[in-house]
Amino acid sequence: MRRTHRTHRRRQAGFTLIEMMVALAIGALVIAAVFMLGGASARHFQEQQRVGVTQRSVRMAMSRLTRDVQLAGYMHVPSEQAPTVNRCPTPALPRTVPAIWMADGDPTGNAALDSVNRALNGVSADQLRLIGNFNTADQYLIDSVNRGGNTLFLQERWLSFQRNFTVPTTGGSRTADVQRFNATFAPGRMLHLETATRQHIFVTVSSAAIDSTARNATVTITPALGANNPCLAGLGRGTLVSPLSEIRYQIQAAPAGSTTAPRSANVVGPNTQLVREELNMGDGTVIAGTRRTVLEYAIDFNIDAWVDTSPPTLPPNIVRQNGAAAQATIQARPWQVRSLVVSLAARTPEQDRRFPWTYTGGRAATDPLNRFRVFTDRDGAARVRQITVDIQTPNLVPAQ
Repeated sequence: MRRTHRTHRRRQAGFTLIEMMVALAIGALVIAAVFMLGGASARHFQEQQRVGVTQRSVRMAMSRLTRDVQLAGYMHVPSEQAPTVNRCPTPALPRTVPAIWMADGDPTGNAALDSVNRALNGVSADQLRLIGNFNTADQYLIDSVNRGGNTLFLQERWLSFQRNFTVPTTGGSRTADVQRFNATFAPGRMLHLETATRQHIFVTVSSAAIDSTARNATVTITPALGANNPCLAGLGRGTLVSPLSEIRYQIQAAPAGSTTAPRSANVVGPNTQLVREELNMGDGTVIAGTRRTVLEYAIDFNIDAWVDTSPPTLPPNIVRQNGAAAQATIQARPWQVRSLVVSLAARTPEQDRRFPWTYTGGRAATDPLNRFRVFTDRDGAARVRQITVDIQTPNLVPAQ
């Protein structure tokens, strides 16, 4: 009897085949569930990372744009045509030099957005140009002018000149920073001259030179000031000069190889970039080497304005103007602008199939811009991050 009991116990110690199959099935289901949850979590994490990168990029781009807008007109004038600006009639102005200029519905920007279904997504692109002293924080003093009136001699002992264009050496002496001087007074830029009698003169830089000891700094200009210029009285006694640059913000199609992390166009679609570049103030061409990508995958760039319709009289009458109305005021009377309302948006590079496109006939202008459809033959949409900022323009307020 004891032998039979032991045999029965041995037979009950293992698992049957059916039990093993059930256990394996349950284990497979658990593993599959964990795998699916892990995959979904990983995809969600990656998508949130892309959204976070896009949001940070939009904020950084707006920060750069804000700094430039606030510098528009810095050590310049709102416009040479402003009623409070006493511009010298001689020499003739090479071109108009408004501190701020805007085009509503820029053809180049809209053409770039057409490659990613601009009309379907209800987006558009404006163009913004700014003129001011973006290169230094100083003005410089004119020491004298040559007989022909086409060469300016700068005062090398002027504090701002010493601070920007000289470097100390051993022994207490100073040497010239030739590279910085030449970059500041680069050909294609303009100079704003303000005489001691508050006359404003604008000329174009032809060339500049400084010796290694920083004791002889000259800037050649065109057109020449002229020997009989009525504004030259006291030119060498208190006339200040500041170099002017013209900066353009515009949405453009990305040139080949310009992305920081190249991706297949079949996956992300065309890359439309918000670009910052400096223009030659003589002929309007882009100065080589000045193109900078401010925002990758930019999809919307719009500018409105708050303007004072009453200057120079008081009290002010501040009104908001949008679109074509803002363009008309900015182009004709930039000194009336008190702030720009800038809206900027970018999309995530990839179109997420799990993020639905909810518009049947395309996005209306009144709908929120939170999704963007790059490919019409695929499900889903790219996510959008947008920011709108009211940027003050303190340098455009005319002096009373």
